[in-house]
Amino acid sequence: MRKQREALREYFKNGDRPTESQFSELIESYVHLNELNFGLKVYPSGDLKESFYHFYRATNINNTSAGHKILEASFGSTADTIANYTHVLSRRVKYKQLIFKIQGAIDIAKHQPKIIIERYKQKKKLASGYVKPAGFYKEKVEDAAFWNRQSEYDVTSKEMIINVNPIHYFKPHNNFSEFRPSGSIYRSGSFKYSKHNKPFVPIQVKLQVTIDNMDYTSHPIDLKIVLGNGEETDAINFAFN
Repeated sequence: MRKQREALREYFKNGDRPTESQFSELIESYVHLNELNFGLKVYPSGDLKESFYHFYRATNINNTSAGHKILEASFGSTADTIANYTHVLSRRVKYKQLIFKIQGAIDIAKHQPKIIIERYKQKKKLASGYVKPAGFYKEKVEDAAFWNRQSEYDVTSKEMIINVNPIHYFKPHNNFSEFRPSGSIYRSGSFKYSKHNKPFVPIQVKLQVTIDNMDYTSHPIDLKIVLGNGEETDAINFAFN
């Protein structure tokens, strides 16, 4: 049984003679190197998925809980009228999924691994006056769910295909090619475009494991969710740094 360091120190004071069981507790109380030798390999799936969405923008942000809505619907369906929102467009969206391969001596039942997604957020001044610096942050599970995203996924096998719902990382404007990263504030240089003039959202993915009630994460993998343009054949894809 693992013990805290304060308890272990008591066994090894000057003049003490630690017992065999106390030495065993010392050894078992530390994480072994093979338990921390873990990570992720990530790459896009070869197959395309396709879904149909209705896109809306808020007519007055003060009267709504969200500045935009993206609703998945039946192919070719007519968009419903939603109070305080303007329907922008409806269209098919093709996109790729991500394949995650777990690397290292990971025991799924023992280590309870999770895939963590952190989204890049701009600098923001909070109501308290504190300025939250720009960087990668894991969204609260409930906040991500509100936007039809997920910030964590339970690992159920050493290789998994995950649909990260990439369209929900963007917000709509007048047409498909004018989408911007969700949560971005429109100001010069506030978001980026690829060399092909496609907007993208930077994210980081990590593998998290739990060892004796302590969470450890692998080194992050940086990638971009790259939005396709207005052509029906251009899918949402992923670019790796």
